Amino acid sequence: MPLPGQGAVPTGALFNELTAATRRAFVPRLFVQIYFATPTLFMLLGGAQRAAGGLSQITVPIQGNSMVQGQFTGYGGGFNSPVITPGVQNAQFPLDYWVVPIPLPFGETVIQATDREISLLKARMNDAWAVTVQNMAGLLFSNNTANSLLPNSFIDGFDNGTNIATYGGINRNSVGNTSWQGQVYTASASSGLSGAVGFSRQTMSSAIITITDAAGGESPTYVIMNPGDFATLNNTFIGSETIFNRPGQEWTMGTPVRASFPNLNVAGVPIFADHFCPVGSAFWVNSKYTNMYGSEDAMFDFSGFYSLVPLGQIGQQGVVVLGYNVVTAKPSSNAIVNGISSPSTTF
Repeated sequence: MPLPGQGAVPTGALFNELTAATRRAFVPRLFVQIYFATPTLFMLLGGAQRAAGGLSQITVPIQGNSMVQGQFTGYGGGFNSPVITPGVQNAQFPLDYWVVPIPLPFGETVIQATDREISLLKARMNDAWAVTVQNMAGLLFSNNTANSLLPNSFIDGFDNGTNIATYGGINRNSVGNTSWQGQVYTASASSGLSGAVGFSRQTMSSAIITITDAAGGESPTYVIMNPGDFATLNNTFIGSETIFNRPGQEWTMGTPVRASFPNLNVAGVPIFADHFCPVGSAFWVNSKYTNMYGSEDAMFDFSGFYSLVPLGQIGQQGVVVLGYNVVTAKPSSNAIVNGISSPSTTF
């Protein structure tokens, strides 16, 4: 709707006349004003594993106890008979299904058949992807255990049994299952896991060393932080930046100089910010064991459009279907640090 009284545009009857007789300049692109990027989800999608049908489509055999025993022997070479010790059980996870219905009403079909500037159908199809991504990204960092229709997340996957005892059908707190516990820490200056105003380079290094040791010596693949907590850590890097000048280099307004960092690296572990990561929490992820699994039969698949005539309506509708889950096969190799103090950064 054109706006009257703006710039050289008049109001009242003159405006109505101009509106009826004047074609407007129109930008034939749809500019989306909502939604956030999610690097964590796209890393998981890029390395997603395939899963097919069946009950508990994702079944992970895990060993939680030693299955043989060793001993020292003497000159005669004698040893005790071996004892058969069960040590393997299955962790089982389902695929969870997300659907996005796509309407195509009769009126839109005939009106936009020609002379359209923006295809509403194309916009809806793009929005189905965007809505799905936003939903998936948020669920990665939330406790979804209260609803059996929702996928698993980093929260239950990395828990140590304090908040979420059962994961993949295995109770972490039962005798013999302590190896199925992840790492959960509360940040504090005394723990060496966080300073008084969030992580610094030194405390982040201490956290990585602590978590790596508790994981049996396996370093996490990456660390995810909220942008505010990331900015606090980033500030401790900015002060040590170095810009090198080449002999004879001329500096102008067009000379590119990069300041600050899109992601950080401590002890070889990349650290990045994700909008969906909650403030005050950070996640250490080992991608060798933590993966997304996608359904072979429903990985952003579209059903196609079907007529609504049998329902007494002229029109069509289709549905986008996604079956997936996020699972860790070794919770102890991952960690959550909660209680990171409020960011010191202000804007």
